[in-house]
This record gives sequence, C-alpha cells and structure tokens, in this order.
Amino acid sequence: MKFIFCLIVSMACFTSLSQESNSLKDALKNPDQTTSLKVNCPDDEKLIRVVQLKNLNQLYIKDCSLKNVPSKLGELTKLTLLNVENNNLESLPDGLQTLNNLAVLNLRGNDFKQLPQVLGKLPALRELDLADNPMLDLDMAMDVLLSIENLDFLYLSQNRLESLPDRLADLKALQELHLTGNPNLDLNKAFDILSKMATLKILVLEDNEISTIPVGLQQMKQLDGLVLDKNSTLKIDDLASRLENLPELKVLLLRNNGIEKLPENLNGFQHLAVLELSGNRFSEDEKQRIKENLKDTVVKF
Repeated sequence: MKFIFCLIVSMACFTSLSQESNSLKDALKNPDQTTSLKVNCPDDEKLIRVVQLKNLNQLYIKDCSLKNVPSKLGELTKLTLLNVENNNLESLPDGLQTLNNLAVLNLRGNDFKQLPQVLGKLPALRELDLADNPMLDLDMAMDVLLSIENLDFLYLSQNRLESLPDRLADLKALQELHLTGNPNLDLNKAFDILSKMATLKILVLEDNEISTIPVGLQQMKQLDGLVLDKNSTLKIDDLASRLENLPELKVLLLRNNGIEKLPENLNGFQHLAVLELSGNRFSEDEKQRIKENLKDTVVKF
C-alpha cells in the first residue's frame, strides 16, 4: 500500500527528512553535516563548489534558467535525489553516471527533445519526472526509458501528448504513471497500451478533458489507484460500470469535477478504501446517501 499512501499524502515518495540548508555559503561551513541543499541560482563556479558536500543526499537547483549541469556533480556519490526542474536544460553530462545511489531525478519544465543516454547508467533510478517537456519525442525516448531497469514512477504530464508509444507497455517495473494535462491524448489507443502494463498500480489522468473512460480500463484489474480530478465532462455512470470490473482498486480521486450526484447503484464503488469527492456540488442529502451506502469506504467531500 506504499504507493496508495504516496498518492493521497504526497507525490515525493522517496524524499526523507534531513539536515537542510538553503544557503551554499552556510552549507560549506559544515560540509560533512549537510545532507540536503536548495541552491539559489548559482553561477558555474559556485555550483561546482557543491561537490565539497560529500554527504549530500538531496540537491535542488530549481527555476534558475540553467542550461548545463556540471559533470563534477557526479562526485556527489551519496546523492539520492536531484531536482533541476524549471530550467533550460536540453542534455545531461555523462559524468553523472557515477551517481550510483540516485533514485529520484526531476527534469520537469526543461527543454529536452531527446533523453540523455546517461539515464540508463543510473542503477538506482526509480522515479523520473519528465513533465512539462513539450518538445520531448517520447517515441525516441523509449530506448533510454527501457534501459532504466528499476523505473517504477514516471511523470509525463503537460507534454502535449496525442498518443503513447506501443513500447511503453515494455516498462516491466513501472507502477505509477502520470499523464495529467494532456487533453489531446487519444484515450482509446492509450488504454490499449496501458491495459498491457501488468505492473501498473496507479494511473493519474487529471485535467485531461475526459468524458468517457474507454472499456480498456476494465482490463487493468491490478490497478490500486486512479486519479480523475478536474475532468468536468466525465460521465460518472459510465465510470461506475467500468469500476465494477476493478476489484483491486482501492483509491479513486474525483475531485473538482462539478459532480452533483453519483449513480443510484453504487456497486462500482463498494470495494474502494478511499473515495475523494471534494470540490464537487453534492447536496447534503446526496452526501448522506453516499456515506450510508459506502460504510466501508472513507469518503471525503
């Protein structure tokens, strides 16, 4: 149930508590004690000085218009998390292949057209955020993605996707996939591929202008969590009929969908552990009806 907990509480599933510093200057005063650092847009010379922090586990270099990541960062061999979101990166240096403990890599909001080959040389990499890289050629990226043996979290949100590569189904370890904010995605073809992903436990389809869930959802019987927030045209009756065929589904998020009423027959919701319905338009009577009929489900309004 680890992934379900992460889904409800936080997406930063691998982030741990550590001694954190927001100043490189302060961190360098106690280099052996600093394990987490948020760097405020350093120049190249200052950024290279980060490698003096040999016990660094987490490094954040966000919103800095950064165009290059220094190869020297490969010396931070204890690094488990690297966040370089919202920069201007198009590549990563091969020198990062020495980051043998790197489990989480956030490349969100950059300018990647192709994925760096070095990603396939990071043996501990499990979570990769590629959201908001609209120029990324996902078909060409599959060779690199398939070389990441332990990849189980993948974020492809806000990437202007119209289709998913067939080879996405070959990601044999993948357990959580985020496809938020891709309203032009062909869901019928997408579910043909998603239904073949036997290890996928959590699927996030928030803000995708979904009206009807394809029948392919019924084939995803291993699914634990499904996120359908911010899909205001979603047909709830059709969804409910699909849910009856997903006995392992434990968490369903339907927040901010403008829903006024659930179907009279709530059989499709009976097996859920958590049903999130906040941000909708239920009357108090309807809320009471739902709670009375789903007594074994934690329902949140």
